[in-house]
Amino acid sequence: MSLEAPRSATGVRRTSVTEHCALAKEVLLLETVANTIARSSPQHALDDVDGALILLERVASHARVEHELRFRLAYRDHQRVAIEFDRVEADRLTRRLGALSASLARGDAETALEEIRPLLYELHALTRLHFAGELVDAAHGGSSTEVDEQPRLLATR
Repeated sequence: MSLEAPRSATGVRRTSVTEHCALAKEVLLLETVANTIARSSPQHALDDVDGALILLERVASHARVEHELRFRLAYRDHQRVAIEFDRVEADRLTRRLGALSASLARGDAETALEEIRPLLYELHALTRLHFAGELVDAAHGGSSTEVDEQPRLLATR
């Protein structure tokens, strides 16, 4: 199955609300990993971090598509700056998580595990904000009828 989203008439890949909702639900796993990483064995922690990196790459791909679409739709300057900052920060944090995963794989578990947990919480918060913003955009101007199926991202657990 291809993860490639359909392209619009301009050739830009579009993301669907369904894809968005699926990723938004998966992002909750970042918090779960952050909550349990301190009690995990180094190998289990490495597996969890590697899984988080795979998820974050999918989120980054989704965000890049959205970024390209928003720029083509000529959003106001202050909105573009906020979007760019979030994307750049998420990319930076994801690269740091990748470096910590490599440290964990080399056996430097204690130091890596101390940094991974807060990093996962930061990534979780950034991705939740990203998806919440997309839901607001879709609800206030999106053309999809799938908006009603979206999870309540801002509800506390």
